[in-house]
Amino acid sequence: MGNQGAKLWFVFNELSARHRADSRIEGRRRLDRMLSAVAGVMRGGPAELVSIGDPLWTCELATGWTVADWIASTEPELRGLLLGIATKTELPTEAGDALRNRFHLSEFHLSEGVESQRPLEARGLGAAYLLNGIGASLPSEPRWKQTRIALRHLWLDDEGRGRDAVVEALNLAEPGKVAEVSGTLLQRSRGALADDPTDFATRRNECFPHLRFGGAVDDQIAKLPRPLLRRVVLKLIVLDDACREWRQDATMPSPQLTGCRPESEPTMQRYGHRRAFPDHEGRDRTFELHVSVGQRHRIHLRVIPQPRVIEVGYIGRHLPTVRHR
Repeated sequence: MGNQGAKLWFVFNELSARHRADSRIEGRRRLDRMLSAVAGVMRGGPAELVSIGDPLWTCELATGWTVADWIASTEPELRGLLLGIATKTELPTEAGDALRNRFHLSEFHLSEGVESQRPLEARGLGAAYLLNGIGASLPSEPRWKQTRIALRHLWLDDEGRGRDAVVEALNLAEPGKVAEVSGTLLQRSRGALADDPTDFATRRNECFPHLRFGGAVDDQIAKLPRPLLRRVVLKLIVLDDACREWRQDATMPSPQLTGCRPESEPTMQRYGHRRAFPDHEGRDRTFELHVSVGQRHRIHLRVIPQPRVIEVGYIGRHLPTVRHR
């Protein structure tokens, strides 16, 4: 399932190109693996690959053999991927003036080693940290294969005072780390949505990749009070995780939905029509199953055995039952 949410920012880690490959074959392999990993995290969603300073095309993968040379001789799929996303040589304007000013007033240092403690500037990884994005590294050394890289961040605050903190940049170099990095991005996105759920309509597919949403859900969400939205997001996280486990385990006949229950038969006989809502294609469906959000609100859903999907059709006030009108 493609990620159709916010754009992913990848920033090339220029330090990973300091140790050139011994051969063009090895240089090609490094870039191929990095781009394959990037494609795995993108999953068809919008992304850009930024290089800070020198254009990525001039980077030497092996002595005398650059990324531009790789482009001229590589397979069309990977070439098309790189040409499609590598468009910037500075922080993007979408980042905003405040963040770009913060970057220019900052230094990010990486230690060369415990013995020497020589500060090594890591501008690409620092930019990835500020963008809340991902460092894209060539797998040229073991340290660039890590998914989390510690940086020392030095900057001037708004009052001109020097600040110093240890931060962590998310990093990706090989396809084997795609699941780990994707999981971290998902947790970031969910946390951001829980903190500010007003952006639900544009971020729901990004934050809940295993759920479908009916055609009326966005309008229903827009009518809910903001304090309730965070509770709704937390409930949807539980549903999405349950659906993910169900889809990953072929032996599970149905998802394990804690706190989810059907309506009683008398309620469905009398008020079943009140549980009919448009599905994601606009067709009316019955959403009988529900989970509670506090005492007065419900999330109504249906489980679709094939292709193992949970679809949410209603989020709002408690619907009438034979016991509750």
